[in-house]
Amino acid sequence: MKKQDFKRNASSAARLAAVQGLYEIDVADAEVEDVVTAFKGDRWDSIRTELEAELGETPEVLLNLPTPDRRILPAVIRGVSMNRTELDAIISAHMGSSEAFEQLEAITRAILRAAVFELIHTPRVPVGVISSDYVAIANAFFTENQPNMINAVISALADQLRETGLPADVSE
Repeated sequence: MKKQDFKRNASSAARLAAVQGLYEIDVADAEVEDVVTAFKGDRWDSIRTELEAELGETPEVLLNLPTPDRRILPAVIRGVSMNRTELDAIISAHMGSSEAFEQLEAITRAILRAAVFELIHTPRVPVGVISSDYVAIANAFFTENQPNMINAVISALADQLRETGLPADVSE
């Protein structure tokens, strides 16, 4: 992970932690409740330590990294896990095929799933907040075109999902 400003708030930290949890579920086939329990425990403290070592930052920068919101973190992890088939179908339809979506890196899939889940299931959260947080996460992991692609997908799907609800070809 590259240097990125995550000193936002507990909601932003929860989204970052949720993406990391979803990545673990996808790549290591971890159990959803085990991941949620670990993040409610001491996992976030160990992530702070890892970030400090990777970024070579002074502890004062990382001391400002807030604890993830304890409502958002499990809601996103559980929600994405329960709705994964639907979320994958929505994203795949936008990308043109399920093969295109499946060829993305696991962390990219986790970011997109979490963002689309929130677009559908948290209508009170502004699109700009969702987009900004997940693009910031993408920028932390990628330097080339991934953040731009993630931003484009989130923006296009936000317009579609927030205006009309689920796409007609996926909702049935």
